[in-house]
Amino acid sequence: MTRARALVLHASRAAVDCVAEHYAAHAPEVEFTHLLDDGVMRMLRAEDWPRAVRRMVAMVDGAREEYGVTCGVLTCSAVPPAALEELKARAGIPLFKIDEPMARMAVRTSRDIGVVSTFPSTKQTTHDLLVAEARRAGVQLRLEEEMNAAPLEALLAGDRELHDRLFLETCDRFAGRGVGVLVLAQVSMARLADQVRGRLGIPVLESLSTSLEVVRHMCAEGR
Repeated sequence: MTRARALVLHASRAAVDCVAEHYAAHAPEVEFTHLLDDGVMRMLRAEDWPRAVRRMVAMVDGAREEYGVTCGVLTCSAVPPAALEELKARAGIPLFKIDEPMARMAVRTSRDIGVVSTFPSTKQTTHDLLVAEARRAGVQLRLEEEMNAAPLEALLAGDRELHDRLFLETCDRFAGRGVGVLVLAQVSMARLADQVRGRLGIPVLESLSTSLEVVRHMCAEGR
């Protein structure tokens, strides 16, 4: 039986290995094609949304034509809502951003949500995503947010140990602030979720595991 084919679109090297390993292990029925262009990350940092969307649309078009993908996942959490909607409209295949299922789950879990990010653009996009999900659910949120760029800078420089230490120290800032759930805004943080849960004693959501069922569903629909 031919496996379903899905595209995983990356704008950061930090996301590739963790997503590829998790999806391959937990969705062996899907053939994943991973495409990375970290130049898109520079466009997002500069808030050059039109160029970023054009580049991502070109990547989706190539994957659809050359590899036969029928659905896609965007792993970059820094893409804002308007740019994401444009990308979805122009993609030619069903596509979602990896943190969308996590946001829906967070709003169902608690009205008091902590958010940790390590890429500046991601702080605002995750904030907006959670507020939009709360609006759809008809609830009011209280958001506690921490953004620290140093962990991601260390990870991209190849220092995983320093990334982990700085990231966990950032998460520790949520202790005693009354949050009912902590959202890890970027997929590169997912492998540390269990450690954060142990340190804070609250539910911790990451976009890796929460996105998996959506991928499977989209692949099944596209077969």
